[in-house]
Amino acid sequence: MSEARTAGEPRKPGLLGRHVLMMMLSFFGVIVAVDGFMIYRAVSTFGGLETQDAYKKGLAYNHRIARDAEQARAGWKDTVEIGGAPPRLRIALRDHADAAVAGKRLVAKVGRPATDRFDMTLDLAETGGGVYEAALPVAAEGSWIVDLSAYDGAAQQPAYEARRRVWIGH
Repeated sequence: MSEARTAGEPRKPGLLGRHVLMMMLSFFGVIVAVDGFMIYRAVSTFGGLETQDAYKKGLAYNHRIARDAEQARAGWKDTVEIGGAPPRLRIALRDHADAAVAGKRLVAKVGRPATDRFDMTLDLAETGGGVYEAALPVAAEGSWIVDLSAYDGAAQQPAYEARRRVWIGH
């Protein structure tokens, strides 16, 4: 049985209903605020890769396997380097007999492995002896991916394709 309190008598300390309500509202308020912040950061800073036309690329997968087998039979080899000041991308192409592969049109797509923020496409110029070069506008330290395509003249399909990971370090 509870005791009645007279006017002016101080309240006994203890947990009241309004205290419990304030604690619950504070708890859920913190959860909502943190979730909102995390959602905002995830959506506003997304720099990940997205595949364009994934369905069409999936349908062409067998064609890609056949092209890769044909390329392997050709026996071309490449050497990919990034260096110098200002930084340059240098690619050397050799055939199965270790002779220089000259007279090709080389295109390289260069970017970071985990983001598309620094992606760039470079047309490389032949500097002689199967060596092709291009200036690299952005070359921060770390890991980079180079997607190389070599074309015969104005051909639409590359004669050679390769993907290489290159480390830039000091």
